Amino acid sequence: MGTISVNRLAGLSLIFGPIIAFVFFLLEPGGLLIDSADVSDPVGSITAKGANAVLAKVTNIGIILGLAIILSGLYALMRNVTLQGNGKALVQMGFFMIFVGLTGWILASGMDFILADVQTSAQIPETVPVYYVGSALLYAGGIALGFGGFIFALGLSTREDFNRIISLLAALVSLAVMVFFILAVLNNDDRDTFISLARGFYVLLVIWYGYLGVVLMNRPDPDLWQ
Repeated sequence: MGTISVNRLAGLSLIFGPIIAFVFFLLEPGGLLIDSADVSDPVGSITAKGANAVLAKVTNIGIILGLAIILSGLYALMRNVTLQGNGKALVQMGFFMIFVGLTGWILASGMDFILADVQTSAQIPETVPVYYVGSALLYAGGIALGFGGFIFALGLSTREDFNRIISLLAALVSLAVMVFFILAVLNNDDRDTFISLARGFYVLLVIWYGYLGVVLMNRPDPDLWQ
């Protein structure tokens, strides 16, 4: 049995990691499809998770694994870029910003394990602070992710082995994600609207990650790795 190449596995990670995270995000109680609740509504969100405890825990496990898989793929891509060619500094800096952002989201998903244990209305006030900590990690992670994606995409746009137009579009989308999360932090009244916009633009980043995965799968492993 042959050994799968680093780039092929990393490419598959960038294709399927975002899909896994996104699908479980859609199915997460209190999210978009099941017992939907606004981000600014801690009681509604906690109630939804507690009422669907097993589903809440399973979906967040899926989200955590999907985000971690994305990081593994992006790390390999960053290593490819920093070995030779243009964009080394920007891609490396962008990766570590993305790492910080997705780690924040992973920790925020971990908070939901605690929220899913709420089974009575009397327990809700005790867990509202946990919800707010998770929300803070979500906002901070979104800002770092958007900024990191912007820098990462700019770095790739300077290279001949990545489509310049797609990279620049990804940079703009990442910048939009960052801006919407910043606006959500600064504007309490319209927070839910800005979070929804940020999530919508993140869907475009999922597509971009998939494109990067296809490109990476078609690259041979650098000689240094063989």
